[in-house]
Amino acid sequence: MMILWWLLVVSLLHAPLLAVLMFPLLAAIPARTIRIILQLVAAISLFLVSPTISILLVLVTALGAWLETVDHPYRYAISGSVLVGLCLLLPGITPPIGAYLVLGLLWTIPFLKQHLVEWRRIVSGLSLFIGVSWLLVVFVRLIKEALFGSVANLTRPALEAFGSFFTWTLPLAEQIDQKTQSNPTDLSNVAPQQALQPATVDPDTWFYLNLIGAILALVAVCLTFYLIRKRRTVALESEQTVRVPAQIRPAPVKKHSHHPLLKIASQLEQAFPRRPDETTVEWLIRIEFPEAMYHARLLDGIEFSRSEPAYDIQLFRKYVREQIER
Repeated sequence: MMILWWLLVVSLLHAPLLAVLMFPLLAAIPARTIRIILQLVAAISLFLVSPTISILLVLVTALGAWLETVDHPYRYAISGSVLVGLCLLLPGITPPIGAYLVLGLLWTIPFLKQHLVEWRRIVSGLSLFIGVSWLLVVFVRLIKEALFGSVANLTRPALEAFGSFFTWTLPLAEQIDQKTQSNPTDLSNVAPQQALQPATVDPDTWFYLNLIGAILALVAVCLTFYLIRKRRTVALESEQTVRVPAQIRPAPVKKHSHHPLLKIASQLEQAFPRRPDETTVEWLIRIEFPEAMYHARLLDGIEFSRSEPAYDIQLFRKYVREQIER
């Protein structure tokens, strides 16, 4: 796409230099930094040959570098259309036919890439529409010729009568004939106009104008690359700053309740104190409590879980009493 875009730019410049053809070739370089540097060097080197072409190429190089940072499938097509529109507005810079062909490719290629899946349906629909329209036109024309003959000769009197309402008295055809058959105005006494002298510009003025244009172009290029660099830096900083927070499991919330089973367990803990950083399972195994694993899950479930597990308080009280009396 970039190569086609540069071909469009080169065709719009109307430059009689073969050197400008190197820019579409440089656009094929995959390394972005090297490609932009070479294009800038080539554009500046043409300043001694054609300052205007050199300034325009420098500006277009900056525009192409900025377009690479835009995420839009029709970015080259839109920018190319703007450039063609500017050439149509400026006098004496009519785009050639090849520019319109390249611009059509800039619009067609992203369209095909985006709608390639539906391309068969689009082609079949267009073919059906064109075929039906052609058959309908042929059928209507045959019916018209068979029934009415020449419709133009048939409707001409009515059209002339209708046009006479807008020409006051005479029909339109007669008024046009009278105006074309009248004698032309005598122009023998008109003095011939002197030829206009072409305006000339001082070479020093051209030099200073080109110099000012080059300085403004370099300022615009520097500003464009600064904005591109700042945009990339902000994107990188945002990527480094925005991090997905790790999923941290919250600590179990201890229920401060006066559960009867926990009260009995607290009596056991007073008789057999728990060591620091010792879990319920390790504590019950160390004191050789009956069914230590089951009762450890039971105590932890009652203390931390939202749902209360089933338990036998009489059996647990019996185990605690036997453990204390041991």
